[in-house]
Amino acid sequence: MSEDNKPLYTLTIEEFITLTKKLIAEAINGSKEGDGTIKNNIKSEEEVFNILELSKFLRCSKVSIHNYKKLGMPFYRIGRKLLFKKAEVLNFMKSLKRKRVIIT
Repeated sequence: MSEDNKPLYTLTIEEFITLTKKLIAEAINGSKEGDGTIKNNIKSEEEVFNILELSKFLRCSKVSIHNYKKLGMPFYRIGRKLLFKKAEVLNFMKSLKRKRVIIT
């Protein structure tokens, strides 16, 4: 074995299982800080809409959503799905309001 491939230390199966459970629990509960306390993850999930949900949220048609996309509304494509972040959509709509652009 070369110097680069030598393990730093070896673990028994029980030590490995215990360490894995501990790391999974920390990942679920938040990140571990240097003093050993677990910090709760305050970051909330950002709300995401598909086209149907966004049209209900904005109370407009799906055609209007596609027209807003052409005007520059930010969206994300995952395969064939189009997803929209709520905060980005609201910022876009505010900018449209300032520009006085009306979609029919």
